Amino acid sequence: MGFDHEKVDAGIWGKSNHLPMPYPLLWHLIDTAAVVGALWDRYLAPNQRRAIVERLATDETHARALIMFWAGLHDVGKATPAFQKKSEVAFSALRDSGSYEEAAGDGSLRHDTAGQLALPDLLAPMGYPQVSRRASDRLGYRIAQVVGGHHGRFQQTSGPHSARLQLGGGGWSKQRAALVRVVHEAVGSPEPPPAMDATASVLITGVVILADWLASQEHFLRQQSLRVPQRTDIEAVSTHLAALSVPALALLDDAGLGAPSFRAVGFDGLFPHRPNALQRSIIEELLPVVDSPGMLVVTAATGDGKTEAALVAAKRLAEVCGAHGFFFALPTMATSDEMYRRVRAFAARLAAGPAPVTLLHSMSWLNAEYEARADADLGGAGEVVSDDPSGDVVAPEWLRGRKRGLLAPMAVGTVDQALLAVLTTKHNALRLLGLSGKVFVVDEAHAYDDFTTSLLCGLLNWLGAYGCPVVLLSATLPSSQAATLVGAYEEGAGVGPSNTSVPYPGWTFVPAIHGRDMVSISPLAREALVSGRTVEFTLDARPVRHLVGSESDPADRRVVVRQVLAPVAEQGGCAAVVCNTVNDAQQTYRVVRDWAPAGVDVVLLHSRFPARHREEITTQITGRLGKGGDRPNSMIVVATQVLEQSLDLDFDLLVTDLAPMAQLLQRAGRCHRHLRTRPRWAAQPRVVVLDPRGPDGAEHVKPAAWGDVYARYLLRATHLRLAGTDRITVPHAVQDHVEAVYAPQPVHCDPLLGAEYTEYRVEAGVLRGVAELGAIPKPAEVADLVALSRTETPEWRASTRLGAESERVLCCYLDADGRQWLDPERRTLLPQRGARPDGRFSSQEVRMILQETIPLRADILTGYDPPAAMPASWSNNAWLKRLRPLWLPILPEGPGSAAWARRSVHLDPELGLVVLSSSEGRQPGVVSE
Repeated sequence: MGFDHEKVDAGIWGKSNHLPMPYPLLWHLIDTAAVVGALWDRYLAPNQRRAIVERLATDETHARALIMFWAGLHDVGKATPAFQKKSEVAFSALRDSGSYEEAAGDGSLRHDTAGQLALPDLLAPMGYPQVSRRASDRLGYRIAQVVGGHHGRFQQTSGPHSARLQLGGGGWSKQRAALVRVVHEAVGSPEPPPAMDATASVLITGVVILADWLASQEHFLRQQSLRVPQRTDIEAVSTHLAALSVPALALLDDAGLGAPSFRAVGFDGLFPHRPNALQRSIIEELLPVVDSPGMLVVTAATGDGKTEAALVAAKRLAEVCGAHGFFFALPTMATSDEMYRRVRAFAARLAAGPAPVTLLHSMSWLNAEYEARADADLGGAGEVVSDDPSGDVVAPEWLRGRKRGLLAPMAVGTVDQALLAVLTTKHNALRLLGLSGKVFVVDEAHAYDDFTTSLLCGLLNWLGAYGCPVVLLSATLPSSQAATLVGAYEEGAGVGPSNTSVPYPGWTFVPAIHGRDMVSISPLAREALVSGRTVEFTLDARPVRHLVGSESDPADRRVVVRQVLAPVAEQGGCAAVVCNTVNDAQQTYRVVRDWAPAGVDVVLLHSRFPARHREEITTQITGRLGKGGDRPNSMIVVATQVLEQSLDLDFDLLVTDLAPMAQLLQRAGRCHRHLRTRPRWAAQPRVVVLDPRGPDGAEHVKPAAWGDVYARYLLRATHLRLAGTDRITVPHAVQDHVEAVYAPQPVHCDPLLGAEYTEYRVEAGVLRGVAELGAIPKPAEVADLVALSRTETPEWRASTRLGAESERVLCCYLDADGRQWLDPERRTLLPQRGARPDGRFSSQEVRMILQETIPLRADILTGYDPPAAMPASWSNNAWLKRLRPLWLPILPEGPGSAAWARRSVHLDPELGLVVLSSSEGRQPGVVSE
């Protein structure tokens, strides 16, 4: 069926902001359809195309045309009076034509909702079924939900809806029908698919969102305005769509959205060393036989080369499954920064061409090695043109810049970035699109509580449904947690349960398709792994009274710390003291600093330093204590849990507060990590555990200052397990110790331990329940796509770690005259507006401010009433508007403190942000990185 140019009115516009003249809606729809074609051909990984094709029950050619068609309908809701009125000049011309009637209502109807309301009826003439017991089962309604979800949230519009009257009848209705028909014919008039489930719908929605953003960039719209045809008949539209193939591919290239090209290279070409026993077993026993997606679980002691094993496996899994790259997920920003350096070196050797690796966390641009940080536009809104007044349809920060966050082929970042995909936040469909085309690697898989683990299970369920390969790494993974994670993946993939048992140390591969057997490390290879790197730690559990009482008490923690560090002070060497809270680390640092003789370098590292300072400290430590570093003669690092995971550091002595067994063993793995010459006193690896006791020195008592950092049961069970243990052999004894704490035999023989265990399991159940409240359903449970968007939590407020919600605080200073400063020395005034002519901030200005910010637990700020407001212009910047100011007075003697709710807070240049409680002289325990 053909159309003459009068059938589609080019006066109905689709984009206008920042453009010299409104851009016709028809051409924006066609542009978006063309970009989808390019994304299908160039961006979507084979496993993603396969998942869509199978769930549409069709072939690739038909599926491609269908998605182009549906994407070409995404803004059909703009052919309504409510939207067209946003341009008075354009609307006046439409009204004067006499073809359009006024519509009822207040004009508040959003165009995404309008499109979803209108589409089921518009699709009916093209064979889309409209009859079903449930609206969510009707194909036309499902497509309408995809269209209605292109701003990041799915909607429910079945049944009576008060806004239907605002759609406009007459000419408006005819134009919407004409737009649908002409787009349909331009892409080849594809028939409706036989089926379409939730997993396909989510991926397709992600493609539509991405295509819309790419086609809405200002520079592209300006170019297109000069080359769109004057006619709107089907012949002109089809010709124009065909001509868009080259410009559409250029958009992908500009955005860095393409499949990387990898070289055929072996282990020796990827790493500067020969494979060890673990890596050799992966190469020889897994890679030759793996031919399908699945989950690989690798368990081995710290320092056993799990990262390299995972990268080698990920390379092969990507090849056989049709994935385009990988996402390496870690627990913290610090561990992500360290892993980024290693993964970038791997990618540079693997790729045949450019191989950018994206670093994903909220402060990634501060990482000195992250070359892409200068590409991020921190100064203002992105280039995406939106005529929606809400402003929240603009691409969020994580997608801005040349390297496109989760959408980039290769990325390293915090696991939180991935877990947002399974929270009911905006654009979760886009995040699932970005993840499902990669190999998903989770390092430190043991490091999460039941809340975060529950979310991780939800993500693994979705990735299993997409046939996405997964690799889990851990040095201390309880068998029960391994079974839970593997089971979630198998359930999503529709296989199992296999009741997988993961050997320690070793690996197991669980296929995600029927008819494939599990593959595990052979007994011979496992024996080589065990015998090749056996380390026996001397374990010295010291009873201590925790930062209370007199230093004349030989059991006082301060006295014990100085005593065990004495060899470092007297004979040289490098030691670490790992504390469970920031406050303890600050106090311990002061004790050690004041005691240590000249020549001993004492360093403090925790999360409450300004971002710039923390990065400098981390770089200093890794540069001196990492493998091949410029090792000092004598150094003591006092830190929080940041030393526990993924940082490749080596100490002669490890001193640590009591922690749950898994964390304790992780910390121990930083002692004698590398082969090197050591002081005579440190010939054998030694771990000193500061075991907190009560006043009588005999009973284990969890310090009140630790708050909720660790469960009482885990600490007591670890304390009991350590009793009478004077050495731990790694890897032989690791799993036994872990299982004894996390999967214990009946504990009724110890009433106190039994009561705490019951409390621990109840709390774990509560955490899982809370996680489920904010998570999207499993794919098999999604009847209506609105279930993926049932809450209104904004992405930046969403929590993937219950109780660890943080604010980013900026310490600001007020002098006696009320002037506002960024520093207590009064060198830099707090900027009231940006340097750009319109008052907006440049990227350099925003970066300068953000470098001074500090993450702080949100509950610490409860009751804080800022004495001054932040500059009004900061609310116009996506980064600055979220900062919480902490106003500190500039007194004659120097910077003062902020006080509220029995708290006192000040920023010490050596200690970082110090939070004190007026009742105890210190702030109760705060989880730190």
